[in-house]
Amino acid sequence: MSIPGLGQIAPQQPTPSTTRTITLRPFWEWRFQVPRSSSTTNAAAGATVRLISGTAERDGTELALNRAYTFPRNTQSKLLTYTGATLEVSGDVVDRVAQYAAPEDSPQLMVLNLHFALQELRAAASKNRSQNNHLDDNNGAGAAVGSSSMPAPGPRVMICGEKSSGKTSVVRTLAALATRAGGQPLVASVDPSEGLLALPGTVSAALFGTVMDVEDPAGGFGVNGTPSSGPSAVPVKLPMVYYLGRERAEEDVPLWKDLVSKLGSSVRAKLAADEMVRETGLVLDTPAMTVAKADMENLVHAATKFAVNIVIVIGSAKLHNELQRRLGNERTAHGEAITFTLLDKSEGVAERDKEFMKFAREAAIKEYFFGDAKRTLSPFTQSVGFDDVAIYKIPDDSDFYDNQPALEAAEVSAEMSHWTLAVMNASVNDPPDTIRQAPVMGFVAIADVDEDRRRLKILSPVSGRLGNRPMVWGRWPEPYINLLG
Repeated sequence: MSIPGLGQIAPQQPTPSTTRTITLRPFWEWRFQVPRSSSTTNAAAGATVRLISGTAERDGTELALNRAYTFPRNTQSKLLTYTGATLEVSGDVVDRVAQYAAPEDSPQLMVLNLHFALQELRAAASKNRSQNNHLDDNNGAGAAVGSSSMPAPGPRVMICGEKSSGKTSVVRTLAALATRAGGQPLVASVDPSEGLLALPGTVSAALFGTVMDVEDPAGGFGVNGTPSSGPSAVPVKLPMVYYLGRERAEEDVPLWKDLVSKLGSSVRAKLAADEMVRETGLVLDTPAMTVAKADMENLVHAATKFAVNIVIVIGSAKLHNELQRRLGNERTAHGEAITFTLLDKSEGVAERDKEFMKFAREAAIKEYFFGDAKRTLSPFTQSVGFDDVAIYKIPDDSDFYDNQPALEAAEVSAEMSHWTLAVMNASVNDPPDTIRQAPVMGFVAIADVDEDRRRLKILSPVSGRLGNRPMVWGRWPEPYINLLG
């Protein structure tokens, strides 16, 4: 073909299809990574997966048959089948199939068996509740009022391990399997490096009574599952969030312990108030820990405040033995002995480097304010005067002294640009200690600071006055992102 003035045009070569079929046998895993950048023309598309036959799940959440699931860039995960499955995969993805000669060789069998063991404990808790209610009915309604005979809750499980041990994947799997079995598990995380239904720098807990989002890069623990990020095809969760404002617990151990205590108290109250939640129990994610003395003290503190009666350690016999030594003779507030289980670390656990984590944090912040590929959000932008907002900052000094203030009044400056701030559920008239340990209402971002005009441009998920709520400027996550371009 030729066009006057342009000469001969070479025929267009058809783009080769990248769609391929993957066949999995029972207990095999398809492990995949969607790169942060792509050589394809549609770099933002990620990878698309369709379950053609059989059954498959991602961290305990089942895939629907013949539905296309799109995984965005920077996703690292796996799909597991217990019965065998055929997948249709397209897009930019690095992957491999983990094959096992027998189900007993798969590390996921231990997780599945753990779930069944927890289900037996939940059934026992339900039976105890029924017997307790029957006794109350026989004794009369008046005898039940103020009764202290409330049975112990279902299992409260704490998952521990060293760095890159696969803790959070096990937490997600146990929570999803409990939900599929009809339960309503409480899930909590005291690891500030990754947010549970919240931005990083927080500790939080939420009720997981509904299905998790298979396509979420965080496996259903991301901010897209919260009402502050707009409507969702997956039912939203309502997390209880406290703000540490630092990456690691050891950067402010006293405050971390205080926030863990508050979160644990909220969890215990929820377990006491809701029968279904009490029967299902709790799954607790913890920071990566070693057998160092400070780490052990932190884990013991978390175990005590959440009244855990089961400790699961992944991949570290030393950590398992040390926790058993420290907690083996302890009893919970309900008089229970604490049991300990050591799980093998899956050889498929992906190492997440600093660039991966940085990309994930940036994506979470963008998603919180602007949504993702499935839904677009329109954050509210407002310009406020320096004197119309109450902003506090976390002290920079990492050493802790008895006279160190919990918060300092922040002097607004250009240095504040592009930071995310926590909006606290407190009054601007409250003392700093009260503000520091208050729950988080949400987050805002400082888009611009005009020092000449003494004005701030602030992004928030919804409209509303900011002057009557104190905001806290933490040290984490860092301001590496300009949300308005």
